[in-house]
Amino acid sequence: MNSYAAFPGNVPDDPFHQPRPPLWLPREMVEPPGLPAMNPGARIQRRLALLINPFYAKSPYSSFGKHVLTPTLALTSVAGATPKDWQVRYWDENLLQGPPPSEPMPEVVGISVHLTFAKRAFALAGWYRAHGCKVILGGLHVLSCPEECAPYADALAIGEGVQLWPEILRDAGLGRLRSQYTATYERAYDLDPAPRRDLVPRRSFLTTTSLIATRGCHNRCGFCYLATDGLRMPYRVREPEDIRRQFEANGEPYGVFIDNNLGSRPEYLRALCQALRPLDKIWSAAVTLDVTDDASWCAKWHWRVARAYSSDANRSRTKIWWRRANARRRLKITPGASGFFMSWASR
Repeated sequence: MNSYAAFPGNVPDDPFHQPRPPLWLPREMVEPPGLPAMNPGARIQRRLALLINPFYAKSPYSSFGKHVLTPTLALTSVAGATPKDWQVRYWDENLLQGPPPSEPMPEVVGISVHLTFAKRAFALAGWYRAHGCKVILGGLHVLSCPEECAPYADALAIGEGVQLWPEILRDAGLGRLRSQYTATYERAYDLDPAPRRDLVPRRSFLTTTSLIATRGCHNRCGFCYLATDGLRMPYRVREPEDIRRQFEANGEPYGVFIDNNLGSRPEYLRALCQALRPLDKIWSAAVTLDVTDDASWCAKWHWRVARAYSSDANRSRTKIWWRRANARRRLKITPGASGFFMSWASR
């Protein structure tokens, strides 16, 4: 029995709590892979960078399996900004491929840090630094708590990592790495290179066509990372034709938009739908309910709703489905819902 055996626990302050029997999970889904023994003679390969998405414990009670639905774009987007005189590798510990790469040792290791897996990120950072690698920490937890993360890194990337990555690698190659690099999210989104999807093991995901067309949202819901202290992310978009090219180039029939709210600007969503229509592909995205203000438009694009989200919880037990003209009527069964996932066939 693993640590999730006691997960349901008692919730004395919740009169509606219904205890659930424990669900079994294999140890590999709960505990990170062990780090190899120290190798003092490990060879460091110059101008090799490694980007790591750290392991986090899976829960059988919430969003189970999302780690293999589609890859995160945080680090593959950073990889897209790697200078041509550097090699880059990508490693996602959640794919259960074993210990992180160590032969050869990379000169620079970039690790994404979120509160969920901060402890694991710090362990990885310490292990690679002990072998002489330069470790860069970035991500939301670094933005919110840089003083906590600083002791575990040679440098912190605070803010937009895609902008900072080329400068960080240049300084690392010259032996003049600074302790902190900072960038805002004000730059035009179209200036960012396309993510390096070729670095992702395609067979490990339902689809590797993760897409992001917009950044930011007109809402600031308490459960969303956009409400993180210190984060200012103005609304930015990529050209619809650029997204169409990325979708088409990856060659898969299904794509997942990981935007915070793809419908934050309705006119942009309409233009994007129009650009994607010739592809004859299926895609899904998160939007807020105000996109249904024009029910005739919803009917035109043949949307299907998968899950509604409450405005004060990050998941709702209400599931709703609609087809065409009865969209608004069916949505009325979800009072308090603020958003949902939609799927769309571009036919």
